[in-house]
Amino acid sequence: MFREKIIIDHVRGKDVLDIGSVGQTEAYNLWIVLKQHAGTLTGIDIEPSVTPGVVHGNMETYQFNRQFDVVMAGDVIEHVSNPGLFLNNIRKHLREHGVLAVTTPNAKWPTVALKPNPTHVLWHDRYTLTCLLRRCGFEISYFSYYFGNKKNYPWILRPLVWRQGLLLVARKNNLRSSQL
Repeated sequence: MFREKIIIDHVRGKDVLDIGSVGQTEAYNLWIVLKQHAGTLTGIDIEPSVTPGVVHGNMETYQFNRQFDVVMAGDVIEHVSNPGLFLNNIRKHLREHGVLAVTTPNAKWPTVALKPNPTHVLWHDRYTLTCLLRRCGFEISYFSYYFGNKKNYPWILRPLVWRQGLLLVARKNNLRSSQL
């Protein structure tokens, strides 16, 4: 799948933190893919887990007392109460030149209005997510729309579902937005 290919390119052999490691269904969960390709993998979720390497906590405030090469927030940012606090804490946990990969549903996709997920507390489009990441000290290095999290769509439907999800990769910027 497109989303996984891009993510694998960024995590291969790296020290990775996966946020939201267990709270999702198999369709959204990236833990298995990350485990296969990351050098080391640590996870955090607000849901308790028996999975080795996954801690119980909230990334808005949790302190690992270490840094990572890559932080993966796959379909998580739409669930957090305070996205600024969340991103600032992620930034603290990234090594210099560290990478943050974010996936989220596209706010401009019809299902957001027609059948919203009751656990989502906010929605982003390309513009709002880019602005938020920059404000929190990240520089966008890659952006793409993608098909969403279903494994396969028939080719005839692909043009209709292409913009269902957002995938951004951002690098930790050494200057905060207030300094730019």
